[in-house]
Amino acid sequence: MVKDLFMFAGFNENSQIVWFKIIYSKKPGSLSLITDFLEKENAFIMFGHLDNITQKSGEYLIYTELNENINPEDLAQRIESIEVVSEVDYGISRYGMIYSVDFPLNVIGVRGVMARALTIVDIIKTLNQSVPHAEGLLTVSGLKGGIHAAKYFKSIMPINDSNYASVLAELYRAVGWGILEIECDPKTYEGKIIVKDSFIADVYGSADQPVCTFMSGYFAGYLTDYFGKNISVREISCKVTGKKICEHVISLAPSSVSQEYQLRGIHSDQTT
Repeated sequence: MVKDLFMFAGFNENSQIVWFKIIYSKKPGSLSLITDFLEKENAFIMFGHLDNITQKSGEYLIYTELNENINPEDLAQRIESIEVVSEVDYGISRYGMIYSVDFPLNVIGVRGVMARALTIVDIIKTLNQSVPHAEGLLTVSGLKGGIHAAKYFKSIMPINDSNYASVLAELYRAVGWGILEIECDPKTYEGKIIVKDSFIADVYGSADQPVCTFMSGYFAGYLTDYFGKNISVREISCKVTGKKICEHVISLAPSSVSQEYQLRGIHSDQTT
């Protein structure tokens, strides 16, 4: 059975994609009241799915396409004023990068798959336990993914210093990898990336050292392609070691040292 899915791919500067999570009472006609209201508000429903929370209440998650002049917060408040609605949450895909596909799933320009985080982490653990220089391999793999992402986004939308970070953050959230806070000076190429709810760290278990090497590589690849400079990213703090968040430090890599040899936790001026 083919199902409509929504994933990053495309850009329309005249509209915005906004999702709403609506908690409603399951009375006869409740959904009709909600959908009729949205139609009157010129909110085009691109995709939606229902989740039964209790026998008396349900969750309706929808992706809508709105005119750029519509205020999503105001619309959310008006939805919550509907008699059968008890709670509304919303979020914005600021770059409109969601579209409907059938099988196979397309993710930022190439075929994608959905997998349990534990499956990917098991692969990472196997590499760490069995393969010499596993960190280098994971870094290179991440680098290639980040470079591809940056090239694809540049091909479909204007990327500049005002949005390159938020585009990456939106991608990570959409594909379930984590929630990013990015600070980077485009003049010095120095900064940091905070990752909350990293899919790697959350299911890896405890460890003595940071384990999100793949993510460091991905960040480095994305930033390297965007800035046109050899960027190094290293994880200095990780949730698996008991920290609350994962933190990656951004710096300009020495011209004589390849990115994959920027070892985890070692500053660029300490490399040999």
